[in-house]
Amino acid sequence: MGRSKNEVRELSTLIKETGDQIFEGHYSKFCDLLNSVELSEQYGPVPLEVWTGIAQALADASGYRIVLQAGITEPVNDAPNTYRIAGYCEIARADPTLFVKRA
Repeated sequence: MGRSKNEVRELSTLIKETGDQIFEGHYSKFCDLLNSVELSEQYGPVPLEVWTGIAQALADASGYRIVLQAGITEPVNDAPNTYRIAGYCEIARADPTLFVKRA
């Protein structure tokens, strides 16, 4: 049986709140870590291999699949040098490899 709209809304809200908490709690620490090894935007783009390694570590620690997506941008009319995200495409996926139970 499917979930009610209210249940879906509550789950969506919980997921968003959890994401916001993770972002707020770890963003500056994560930036500090990348800066300490000279892998921040101030030193140039962070290589995809670094993001893939980080995603794999997160997947292994959490047990969840981590999907890295790239934003597909398009120019904004009447605003030179301004772009908006028109969609996303998957560029990497990390499945958990530790502590996985067979179904």
